[in-house]
Amino acid sequence: MSMCVEEPERIREAAESLMKTLDLDLHPVAMKLYLSEEDVPNGYERVDEARRHCEFVMEVARGEMDKIYATSEEQACKGGSAAIGLDDIPDPVRTGKFYHEKLGQHSTLSASKRTVDRVPKVFDGEGVFDAITYEKAIDVEVVPDVILVVCRPKEAMKITQAYLYPEGGRVHSDFSGIQSLCGDAVGKIVKEGGVNFTLGCNGSRTYAEVPDECLVAAMSPMAFLVVGNSITEIP
Repeated sequence: MSMCVEEPERIREAAESLMKTLDLDLHPVAMKLYLSEEDVPNGYERVDEARRHCEFVMEVARGEMDKIYATSEEQACKGGSAAIGLDDIPDPVRTGKFYHEKLGQHSTLSASKRTVDRVPKVFDGEGVFDAITYEKAIDVEVVPDVILVVCRPKEAMKITQAYLYPEGGRVHSDFSGIQSLCGDAVGKIVKEGGVNFTLGCNGSRTYAEVPDECLVAAMSPMAFLVVGNSITEIP
């Protein structure tokens, strides 16, 4: 499926098809990274206070905000901000100390470091971008880098089936229970494309209020178009 100037419209149509067919409670959220804040198109409002990346995602998914953008200054979670390419990865996260000593999520520092090293990062933990936009995919105006759908397992099953409908195959998910909506979702898709499913993390479920019954489907624009076009075809 080739990229074309009509793709924002096609993404809007795919989002409408997905929401209607699956009766989604939450909006699919589209994000795009910008090398310079000056490149952010008119019509996107810079947020007025710092939040975590996952909080921005969920506020747009719930319809509380739309067409917003944030720079590094508004990213409250620097580990997440590094995963999406807006900040350099902080030393406590990079070394594994944060997840081992502070959060106690690994029994040893080496285990924590092993996990952190494998978290997908847009530029391997370097701050390259100046800004990121967040908007409902149903109203998208620019071709995004990634689209996230917060959904229930049955809806994730349907997304998988729709993705595989044209050519078949398998979907291989990659997650570790940390840096979910940032690394697993944005980092992995920006670097590799395709689809990834991730289970959320303590931060996204606590601060961003990802519902207990939900997980996250992350898709490239191309994958999202495939899913949106196929979702009405699967039984």
